Amino acid sequence: MTRFPLAAVLTLLATPLSAEGTILVAPVYSQLVAVATPPGFTAGYEAETAGSYILELVPAGETVATWTQMITVTGGKGAAARVSVIDAATSIGQGYQTACPDSFSARSLPGPMIKGAVEAFSGYLACGTANGQSEQMVFIVVKGREDIYTVQWAERGPPQPGPIVPDAARWKPRSDALALTRICDRIGGEAAPYPSCTE
Repeated sequence: MTRFPLAAVLTLLATPLSAEGTILVAPVYSQLVAVATPPGFTAGYEAETAGSYILELVPAGETVATWTQMITVTGGKGAAARVSVIDAATSIGQGYQTACPDSFSARSLPGPMIKGAVEAFSGYLACGTANGQSEQMVFIVVKGREDIYTVQWAERGPPQPGPIVPDAARWKPRSDALALTRICDRIGGEAAPYPSCTE
């Protein structure tokens, strides 16, 4: 797996969203993916393999190996022609369910209207106990013209004995933040921070 210099990733975090965060714009294969990120998150890891892209952000002072929260952006090159957003969401859910079959929970969320997307799906997943801790996340799967993208916001905590009932006060604002994601066409010659995708 190829690792990219974090300095290259950090140049993407240059456009103010508000006092509450920033807009990260990442060129992922055929299009740009703009994601609203909360304050205090920093890029921890970025990689691209044959047809697969990943960018992970964690709170300052944490790492991608040890984290309490993580925002992940992924891309599947050319996947829009092969995979539906439901199929991609199901695959993510199956990964969670395999990790915690006795404490797994999942919910679909109201479909977000993602600007520039062909189609989108939103959901919530949780493991009450997996590897000695709990994990919950909200996520979106977005179909672009050629590629499939996901944005995930996960949180770890103490283990819980059974399936988790999501706390709407905690997770709805995060789901709303993911719904601000937009997909934009690349413009020849435009460089980071890609202002055409943040206007």
